[in-house]
Amino acid sequence: MTEFGDIPDDVRLTLHAAGRPALTLLDSWCGVRVGRAVPGRRDFDPTRLGRYLAKVYLYQFDDDAGDFICRLAGEQVHEAWGLRIRGLSLREVVGDQNHPAALLRWRAVVDTPLIQYGILEEKTGRSTRRIGERLIVPMRDDDGQVRLVLGLGDYEVRQNDRDWIQPVWADVIRIPCADIDNVGSNSS
Repeated sequence: MTEFGDIPDDVRLTLHAAGRPALTLLDSWCGVRVGRAVPGRRDFDPTRLGRYLAKVYLYQFDDDAGDFICRLAGEQVHEAWGLRIRGLSLREVVGDQNHPAALLRWRAVVDTPLIQYGILEEKTGRSTRRIGERLIVPMRDDDGQVRLVLGLGDYEVRQNDRDWIQPVWADVIRIPCADIDNVGSNSS
């Protein structure tokens, strides 16, 4: 079996710059789709993420709040944001200024549904250094509604220095789930 064999070739090609942590999450997510555009939370086995589990977060859209609420976050995610984000709204994590753009993007992830991938790089002269990578995928909640975003953040630097790193990155790739072939299986 090839590494990341549950990710369709065209998606893998589109996300050619993705690192091992993001590909591990995507492979696990694709592997439990089993004929569905969006898998359920209960279908997902977080142990498949291994050491990358500390980089994972899960938000759920709350209709009453009109925002996503963080349900789970790994230790490296808390460290990157400089605070414990579990239980916080997306607005509380990204700030009032960045919230409208972040909310619009995340609503598209669950409403379309689609996956979203981004890299943040620092350019110094001719060299470029990756300082962050994010992948978010939609998931169904226990009621079968697409209201969850499962994400992985692989950060080299803290995300709470708003003068240096904006929470909503400019360069992201979006792939509608309907365009992703189902090559996965739910066997591990």
